[in-house]
Amino acid sequence: MEKLAEIRRRLSNVRDIEPWEVLRVVALLIARMLVPIRKGIAAHWSTAKLGAMPSNRFGLYMPKNRLFYTMGYMQLSNNKSPEAHRDHAWKIRPVVDVLQRTFARGYKPPPVISFDEATLPSTSRFNPMRVFNKDKPHK
Repeated sequence: MEKLAEIRRRLSNVRDIEPWEVLRVVALLIARMLVPIRKGIAAHWSTAKLGAMPSNRFGLYMPKNRLFYTMGYMQLSNNKSPEAHRDHAWKIRPVVDVLQRTFARGYKPPPVISFDEATLPSTSRFNPMRVFNKDKPHK
C-alpha cells in the first residue's frame, strides 16, 4: 500500500487541469460519439486505421493518459440525487440544458424542414447513427 507522502509526491508532479483541457475532453467525447470505434475510446489513439477515422487523430489534440486523467476528475452530477431514479440522462442533464438554451438562441428553425436531404447514403457498421435510405435519389 502506498504511503501518504508518496501519494502527495506523485500528485505534486502532475500539472493542474486547465480550462482548455476540459473543453478538449468534451470535444473529443463528442467526436467519439459522431465516429465511434467499437473497441473503446483508447482505440482512437491507435496507429492502425480503424473505421472511417484516420489513425491516431485524437493524439493530435490530447495525449490518451491526460484525457483519462482529466475525465477522472470531471463530476457533472450528484450521485445521490433523487433525479437519478426518474431521468435516464440525469448525469448530463445540466450540460444538455445549457446546450439546448444556447442553440435555441442562435438557431431559428424554418417552418418546413426536410430531413431526407440530410440523410447519409451509408451502410457503415462503424457508425450505427448513419442509416441507409434506399429511397434517397443520390446513392
